[in-house]
Amino acid sequence: MTSIGSVVRRQDAKFHPPANRDDNWCETNWFGFTIPEERMRGAAYALFRTNLGVCRSMIQVYSQARRHVLAMDYLRDDYHIAIPPGNLDDYRLSNGLRVKMTKPMEEWIVEFDDGRGNRWDLVQTALMPPVSVTELAVPDSGVGYAIFQRHDPKEPMVTGHIDQTMHVEGEVVVNGRALRVDFPSNRDHSWSPRREYGHNVMGNFDEAHFGRDLSFLLQTRNDELERGTVTHGYLREGREVIPLKAGVGRYRFDDWVIQSLEYEIEDAKGRTHLLRGEPVSFAESYQANAFTMTGVVRWSLVGETGWGDFKWHWDVQKMQAAVRDGRFKL
Repeated sequence: MTSIGSVVRRQDAKFHPPANRDDNWCETNWFGFTIPEERMRGAAYALFRTNLGVCRSMIQVYSQARRHVLAMDYLRDDYHIAIPPGNLDDYRLSNGLRVKMTKPMEEWIVEFDDGRGNRWDLVQTALMPPVSVTELAVPDSGVGYAIFQRHDPKEPMVTGHIDQTMHVEGEVVVNGRALRVDFPSNRDHSWSPRREYGHNVMGNFDEAHFGRDLSFLLQTRNDELERGTVTHGYLREGREVIPLKAGVGRYRFDDWVIQSLEYEIEDAKGRTHLLRGEPVSFAESYQANAFTMTGVVRWSLVGETGWGDFKWHWDVQKMQAAVRDGRFKL
């Protein structure tokens, strides 16, 4: 079996030439941290509209099982930040976010300081090589829900997406409370057109970590609310990245909130895995391109306990129609 992790280049850490001159072209960065004992998840998300010269930056931290934005530990969402000089391997935004790649494709520092007592000082160290979405497609699963998942692997990466499991260490200060971070989390980076209306985005981006040596990444297309087809993903054992051969996800909802997750997975080595998850905290957000619900998940795998998260996206207009029809309550 051919190992994966050879497609991503050093220059893919930087901005890519836009495939078109439309306003909807974007490039994204996402870095996270998890503190299992606090049921806490933090994420720094930046979406760069490079044709417009502006960036959206969202910093969020949550640790409660309450969906309202007022229940989050912290949220800062800045639109229309001017893209600063430099590139994605070393940038500082005016809202206090700093990202710098200190070892090519192996180590990043992620810092944040809002000047009001909320601060991140994190080092993210690679537990595997970065992998392209073109290497992660599950055979016969159909297309993924996002444009960057539909790229022809035989063509140059005009659009693309990179995933990488990192170990995150350092300290965060949330509302004056200092907390130690020492647990894996994924980072990702995408570049593609991304519409702000009528996108029809429906699917999950989920990750599960069992210590430093074992992780799952699962990307699904959800043609039904309570069932998803795994279209992309991997199993990581040490630094070895093992692609997936097949996978299905099942979800139990209470209105729009996932109460449990179950994945049946077959990897490229012919092994099967049954992964079950129980969300212990969650938060919701509405972006122009999707409604998103994310949650800290306690995972179980053959008696072992792991931690990670789910990231569930759904088309807002379809959700509004379901509410109008009485299929779901607000």
